[in-house]
Amino acid sequence: MPFVDQILRYKSLSVVGLGKNTGKTECLRYIIRRLYELNKVPAVTSIGIDGEGVDRVTATPKPEILLEKGMYFTTVGSFYLQKRFTAEICHVEEIPTIFGKMLTARALERGTMVIAGPSDTFSLQRWIADTPQRFPVDICLVDGAVSRLSPASPAVTQSMVLATGAAYSANLKTLVAGTKFVYDTIQLPAAPEEIRMQLEHTTKGIRFLGEDGSMEDPGIDSALTPEQIKKVVETGREHIYIPGVVSNALLKALLERKDTNKICLYIRDFSRIFAEPQTFYAFLRKGGRFFQLLKANLLAVCVNPVSPEGYRLRSKELVASMQDALGIPVYDIKESGI
Repeated sequence: MPFVDQILRYKSLSVVGLGKNTGKTECLRYIIRRLYELNKVPAVTSIGIDGEGVDRVTATPKPEILLEKGMYFTTVGSFYLQKRFTAEICHVEEIPTIFGKMLTARALERGTMVIAGPSDTFSLQRWIADTPQRFPVDICLVDGAVSRLSPASPAVTQSMVLATGAAYSANLKTLVAGTKFVYDTIQLPAAPEEIRMQLEHTTKGIRFLGEDGSMEDPGIDSALTPEQIKKVVETGREHIYIPGVVSNALLKALLERKDTNKICLYIRDFSRIFAEPQTFYAFLRKGGRFFQLLKANLLAVCVNPVSPEGYRLRSKELVASMQDALGIPVYDIKESGI
């Protein structure tokens, strides 16, 4: 029973995909089925709209979100009314969304439906914190939005599963390289405990760290604009905390410094890196280092060898190539029949 035993060590899990039709929903369905077989009760939601029978972009059939009897789910009222099975409403949120009020219900029988839950990470964090307090659930499952890795941030969910496949790229080499880049950002080392404790409550504004443990606020809000990047780079400081986005432009500017090999960038987590792979790896090759305050627990990588355009990669070759590149077990859920 691949990786499900690991899932049970955590109270929350996100399933995220590198693109549409990479097998994210199929992977979620597998996890739900295995949890049901183990008599575990999950609560399921999505940070985007998911569970539609037809993909809104490619107009191709999609696997629906299949819920087993006794499971809890959170969606908006308009989609709840479209469900095709019996359920009981357990809680209704007071603040409405653009699709209506969100509600949590318990499935009284097996069925499929559209899931549309919290639309931002703050609301998602609150859902993960509140749901186990309200209902007898063993784990909270989050279906992540397409190409959006923020639900997998360890600030939101305790663990994650990554889905990738031919829909991301029909070229095996490109697909493996793209997945490895994301994997390498996830696996960046954790910051030392004393630094994590010093910085964890600082969520805005650049900070410089001294070798004596001091922390300096230079008055720079972020490192996004050319002016802000110039200020950060020209200070010559080597230990820099960036709570927001780490951009491609910032890394390029740091690469131009003669002391790149001495630079340590402290970031909240991997989901804050918005740089091109070649720039990211160039920074590491020159000796630059990253440290994460919050390190994600990646439990598995699942692959889908079929793209909606009709491309099909060889499953065994894809799994083997991906495992060689990542150094961890990789699964094709449908092909293996698990």
